[in-house]
Amino acid sequence: MARVILKFRKARPFWFGHPWVFTGAIDRVKGQVADGDVVELVDDSGRLIGEGFWNSKSQIAVRLTSLKGEGALDTPLLLKRLDAAIALREDTLRLSECTNAYRVVHSEGDGLPGLIVDRLGPYLMLQVSCFGMARFLEPLLQRLIDRYQPEAVCERECKVAVEEEGLVRPAAVLHGTAPTGPVEVSEFGVKAFADPMGGQKTGWYSDQRDNRRFAAQLARNKDVLDAFSYTGGFALQMAAQGARHVTVVDSSEPAIDLARRAAEAQAFADRMSFERGNVLRVFDHFAQEGRQFDVVVIDPPKFVHKRAELERGLALYHEVNVKALRLVRDGGVLMTHSCSQHVAEEHFDEMLASAAKSIGVRAQEFFRSTQAPDHPVLMPLLESRYLKCRAVRVHATGMDLTIAPRGQEGSTRDLNGPSV
Repeated sequence: MARVILKFRKARPFWFGHPWVFTGAIDRVKGQVADGDVVELVDDSGRLIGEGFWNSKSQIAVRLTSLKGEGALDTPLLLKRLDAAIALREDTLRLSECTNAYRVVHSEGDGLPGLIVDRLGPYLMLQVSCFGMARFLEPLLQRLIDRYQPEAVCERECKVAVEEEGLVRPAAVLHGTAPTGPVEVSEFGVKAFADPMGGQKTGWYSDQRDNRRFAAQLARNKDVLDAFSYTGGFALQMAAQGARHVTVVDSSEPAIDLARRAAEAQAFADRMSFERGNVLRVFDHFAQEGRQFDVVVIDPPKFVHKRAELERGLALYHEVNVKALRLVRDGGVLMTHSCSQHVAEEHFDEMLASAAKSIGVRAQEFFRSTQAPDHPVLMPLLESRYLKCRAVRVHATGMDLTIAPRGQEGSTRDLNGPSV
């Protein structure tokens, strides 16, 4: 087994289990190694830290998966991790009692780097973004089939794997017969439709489950707006809890159609309206008409894919939140999100405070949250706590400063799609 030797004073985070070893921390590699191989990670004095997967094409050269004392990085270890992941969802969280759409495996959060598995009704959808994990996929796949007896297991292409890992794995049906259309999912008794073969990611954003439930509590007898709605996850929950009227806005016609279909199936359609378009242009149009809402929910796309994009991404979040805040009635609520792992909590809070100040309103935070617990956080890896959710009550102050960051205000840039 090849050895990856760290530079002087670079080993500390890895002794505590941080799983990402970037190329800049590596001094040299001793032995022959190919992408996907298991390698030993050692400090500069040769002390063994653990074993991980090697990838020369990635900035994360080693994905540290097994610390010294946890055992060899092999099939039995990974199957043990998979069993533990399943037990968390089925025994601890008992998710099948409230939904048939949840994450079964969450990559590093479950000690299975580069592997995502989502359950959507009778189907399992997966993505692989790690060379080493791809080599062990067959026994893991068989264990998933044995436990869930799915009608199909389908792999979706992963853009991150291609762009950041150099791993090309086309979409494929790995077991059974793939769905030929939308799949009905249920969450807290509310039906929705997911598109597992053609939709975003694996077809459904289960990470927002608990945030959708909280938003629904705010919506009773209220006029609400769900923007960047995708297939209407927030909107349908709010309608089910008695919202007076729900306005749904998204740029995707297929996603809007699925939201409308779910509303009609549950007799919500008479209290919902659907608008396809560039969300920022729609926001501008609403503002010009003087339309406001009691509750506004926004779940914009991932604006920061790399650390180098942070400044630009925060400007985009600022613009979106400014426009959303202007649509909130005095005393109403904005529920806003970021799924960008490189946007830290303090960055998001500062952006939101700045957005409120720039248009002369006071934002009173009363709720904050992150991703649902089937997306667990690996404690040394702060980036794995990626989803940020804030609910703020908006109070008018009489000021209208109309301050725009970096000349961004008034933009109608195309911010298509839901969070990704």
